[in-house]
Amino acid sequence: MKQNKTFSPVIKKKQIKQRIIATLIVVFMFLMISGSINTQKAMANDVTNLIQNFVAGTLSLEASAAVAFNDISLGSGGTNSLGNLVIVNARDYTGTGTGWSVTGSMNDMYTSGSGGLNKIVNSVIAWNPGAATLYGLEGASTSGIAKGTAGYFSALKTLFNASAGNGLGNYCFNGTEMNIVWSGASNQVAGTYQNVLTLTIAP
Repeated sequence: MKQNKTFSPVIKKKQIKQRIIATLIVVFMFLMISGSINTQKAMANDVTNLIQNFVAGTLSLEASAAVAFNDISLGSGGTNSLGNLVIVNARDYTGTGTGWSVTGSMNDMYTSGSGGLNKIVNSVIAWNPGAATLYGLEGASTSGIAKGTAGYFSALKTLFNASAGNGLGNYCFNGTEMNIVWSGASNQVAGTYQNVLTLTIAP
């Protein structure tokens, strides 16, 4: 005789509950796997190169148009006639960092007339860079920049210079004292004496 197997409502509920839990576990695992794949895709990287070029400029120089010395009265004896080279601008936009030097030279100063006393020789005309003030403009550093020494224009003279690795940018050199040492000769030719001071900037 066969026996009929019967299941109580409690057992059926338990089995249904287990199936639901198993189904939920499978769904949860699927979602976890799917989320992991999407996260990996979201974390994939790519790069973009950023490029900025700085184009080299020039090494340049600007200075005051003229320097006027004090008047000298004939018969007043020997004196020092003072002038002021108000401003010199040196600009190094080359971007090389090789350094540079600003130098000055001049010949004798002359007026109209004849004879040896219608000139002021360059050996009595001097400047004093040490009295000037140096400024770095537009954020330029003054490190590694040195003033020249005082002296006469019978030889090439240095106003200021920048050592290698320095002097990049825009610089202002204000108030260089200039001086004519006049002997007081009584037969000096009266008039206005002129010549040019040549300033040069070079590496």
